Amino acid sequence: WISEGISIQSMKKYNIKYCNWQQKIIIPHRDRYDRLIGVRGRNVIPENEENFGKYSPFRLGDYYFSHPLGKNLYGLNFNLEAIQRKRKIMIVEGEKSVLQTDTMFGEDNFTVAVCGSNLSEWQRKTIIELDVDEVIIALDKQYQKVDTEEYDLWIEHIFKHFIKPLVAYVKVTVLLDTGDLLGYKDSPTDKGKETLLKLMDSKIYVSTIGE
Repeated sequence: WISEGISIQSMKKYNIKYCNWQQKIIIPHRDRYDRLIGVRGRNVIPENEENFGKYSPFRLGDYYFSHPLGKNLYGLNFNLEAIQRKRKIMIVEGEKSVLQTDTMFGEDNFTVAVCGSNLSEWQRKTIIELDVDEVIIALDKQYQKVDTEEYDLWIEHIFKHFIKPLVAYVKVTVLLDTGDLLGYKDSPTDKGKETLLKLMDSKIYVSTIGE
């Protein structure tokens, strides 16, 4: 993860660990009040990733430290102050993106992860209750080229699952890579701070990509 733009300081801050015997990166999940609510493991062995997926609840003996991912926003416990101060929030898919932006921006980080590619009703209500002026949608790049059916389907997904549930309550903008700054399935945070800032400078307002 160091080579992927996550500092040791950020990993210590978020209490990231490594389990040698399961060969997994260990990611504690805490709620906005800093209470531990679950633990996820990130497989690093390609065979395990193929068979079981990248992420799974961490297991200790017969106990799984699972929790409903849709009832939390990863990183909110650390980034709530910056979100309220800046009155904006950036939504990403995975924990890694929150850690990358923590490395980039530190105490000015206003990013949270939904831990998936959909916005739950609980997450929607929580974001609205934060009383921000802007929600920035920064999902992984699930298309290889623009102006293709794959691209159009991804735009429809973003509109249906993120923009439509939020746009009546807050200004919504979207980070979309139309200039090949990212690789296929990259997060907007994966290519470093300079690339992320370029995407932020060209973020798209909902009114320009609506129905």
